[in-house]
Amino acid sequence: MKKILFLFLVAGLLYACKKDKIGSKPILTFKGYTADSVTNTLQQLSVIMNVRDGDGDIEDSLWIAVRYRNSGTSDTLYSIKQMGSIGANKGNNVNADVYINLLPTEFKISHPFIADDSIHFVVFIKDNAGNFSDTVGTRGIPYNAQ
Repeated sequence: MKKILFLFLVAGLLYACKKDKIGSKPILTFKGYTADSVTNTLQQLSVIMNVRDGDGDIEDSLWIAVRYRNSGTSDTLYSIKQMGSIGANKGNNVNADVYINLLPTEFKISHPFIADDSIHFVVFIKDNAGNFSDTVGTRGIPYNAQ
């Protein structure tokens, strides 16, 4: 009985000590925005995402598209942005917050159906090895920029 208990204890200890394996596919999660809403006076909006990658080669590209709730269109036009250099972390597990800085031309449009709407973004990243993260949708943010 003591041997069985000892084996279960050792097995539990080994299981608890195993490392969290992220893998080579980047993992992307939404964290927030730098503004509470989009207004006429807003000149910059940043979308904050958390990026995790097992091999640290996330320096390729980030793709982001804005979606308007009431626009009536299903087209998705992505802006492609260069990911920043991660320097000494290359080759290691990476867990970092990324601020995607957007200019007004990337999140404001003038069109009657957009008044009192909300917007959200869809984002994915590609790493240096060509691995793509899942496409992540952000939560909506009020849009009153008319």
